Amino acid sequence: MGNVRCSVCGSKEVMAKIEGKYYCFKCGSKVIKEHMDRVIEELKRKGLMTTE
Repeated sequence: MGNVRCSVCGSKEVMAKIEGKYYCFKCGSKVIKEHMDRVIEELKRKGLMTTE
């Protein structure tokens, strides 16, 4: 991917581009997990998902 670096840690081992920013696997995984946690919380609040 050229001279692209992770926008969080600066790693050269970029794995993904999320919302226009490049991320390594470790930092990209955090971004995805945080997003999914927010989505799940929103679904629970709306009553579309229950906790078991």
